[in-house]
Amino acid sequence: MREEEFRNYLIGNEDIQSKVKAVTSRVAKALKVERELYIDLDLIVKNDEQMYQLLLDVQEKLNDRQYHNVFQNAVRKYYCFVNGKEFPRMAQYEKIRNSLKV
Repeated sequence: MREEEFRNYLIGNEDIQSKVKAVTSRVAKALKVERELYIDLDLIVKNDEQMYQLLLDVQEKLNDRQYHNVFQNAVRKYYCFVNGKEFPRMAQYEKIRNSLKV
């Protein structure tokens, strides 16, 4: 993960109100996802199918729903940082995914 660049991206994001606390928290959560799941976010976010699978893994292995999806949020922000667009909601991606299987 490109930690310093990601931090600067978040600081520049107008949607984030509490620059110090929110930015520090999101960076820490993204780093924890990498550490706990033994992945490299830079590799994962370049592939939508791997990103989708990572979000499922985060839900299951990090019990993210209990924490109001804070880990998914951090990963989604990283995806946006790298790709310049948001990753679709899970249900939207599943519809896209299913339509490609036909």
